[in-house]
Amino acid sequence: MCWCTPLAAGPVAGGRFPLPSVRSRRRRGRSVRADASSEADTRRKKVAVAGAGWAGLAAAHHLVKQGYEVTLFGAESGPTEEFCFSDPCIVVAHRVLVEFPIFHDQPRLPAPFGMLAYPEFPSLPVIDRLTSIPVMTAVIDFDNTDNAWMKYDAMSARELFKMFGCSQRLYNEVFQPAIQAALFAPGEQCSAAATLGMLYYYMLSHQENSDFLLCRGEVEDMIFSPWLKSLELKGVKFRGNRVPTSLVINKDTACVSGIVCGEESQQDFANLLHLSTIDVITVKLWFDKKITISKVANVCSGFDNPSGWTFFDLTSIYDDYTGNSTTVVEAEFYNASHLLPLNDEQIVSEASSHLIKCIQDFEEANVIQHIVRRSPKSTMHSLPGSYKYTLRGSTTLANLFIAGDWIVNRHGSFSKEKAYVTGLEAANRVVDYFGDGDFAKIIAVEGDEPHIETARDLNRRANELKTQIPFSEFFLQ
Repeated sequence: MCWCTPLAAGPVAGGRFPLPSVRSRRRRGRSVRADASSEADTRRKKVAVAGAGWAGLAAAHHLVKQGYEVTLFGAESGPTEEFCFSDPCIVVAHRVLVEFPIFHDQPRLPAPFGMLAYPEFPSLPVIDRLTSIPVMTAVIDFDNTDNAWMKYDAMSARELFKMFGCSQRLYNEVFQPAIQAALFAPGEQCSAAATLGMLYYYMLSHQENSDFLLCRGEVEDMIFSPWLKSLELKGVKFRGNRVPTSLVINKDTACVSGIVCGEESQQDFANLLHLSTIDVITVKLWFDKKITISKVANVCSGFDNPSGWTFFDLTSIYDDYTGNSTTVVEAEFYNASHLLPLNDEQIVSEASSHLIKCIQDFEEANVIQHIVRRSPKSTMHSLPGSYKYTLRGSTTLANLFIAGDWIVNRHGSFSKEKAYVTGLEAANRVVDYFGDGDFAKIIAVEGDEPHIETARDLNRRANELKTQIPFSEFFLQ
């Protein structure tokens, strides 16, 4: 998550940002310019961006190009946060249940037939797989509008699959691990609406969207750090190890007039109290021998509910490890509050035992180096009923804008792509607020295929007819 707030005076690190008055005229269109005083014309307008991930860097990148003076705050000393095509698999206990191909390499089929036809299910009977078809009707019904979110958000993902007749085995062995990896919690703890949004992106939109993309090195080293350096050369001021903890609000103007770093946090957004977060543990392990790992990305479940986890064969992904006689693996554990109190050695032991259950050869290898990263309450969790509390890009404060992969927007992207897009949207709101600069061009997500559009149109008409039935509003929806 990041947020942007337009300010008009130079920042003092760890202190407050005064906000002089700037007269501006808003105008919709491709480009806008300010109607400001002569004093304002001689000074660059200033913006504070809190958060140095995909959203914050995207916002800072566009705003500095438009001539704004940008101060970027990061919780660590550098930007924080993987790209080559990957063919992942799902593992439950010690069995491989689903193997996904690289969909870009397969002949394109109409959605969702590519997602249904190309994955291999070594042990899942066809009768179980067929029970996924009724779920597609819910995915079609979910059109990313407010009404659709409110309709499905009250129920859990497990209730959704039960309602549409999904088999117990298909849910436990395919959908549950996928939900744990994508939404970071078991299906009974996840919103059905968030689950449908995830399923649409990976199953119904377009075949190529189902590919999993990894970086050929550490994101921080290969993308974020060079990106930040280029922004600093353009004039962005980066303030690392500084977390804005509260906002100074001018009640007369309903604007943010200052930012405070390093003090006890205050609750400026009461609705955030209703949202849930989860703990994430990341473990990077170096083993002293070469181990064959058939798939570079693996989604795992069934060992330690309610935790889901994934592991990646970095030896095959990262250019720096290619040809080494060692094996480098990174494991990520979600919903991992039970692991937080453990010391590094205990966490490494837990990760190693999980890897052994998947690949027996790990039992004969020794860990020679490790890195453990604890990220408590670092990821937003879409609980059933949480949508109504989720923030939009604009806020009740006229000059405060929010970005991140969990806020509400209608672009249709998902995960890191959504974070990047919402960062550009926040930058555009800053441009609109000051009335100065060009809007960032945001490429639209490819539209639905014609047969999906037709199905959705028929579904909307059917829903409209239902509302015309006498007493339709009498019964609980």
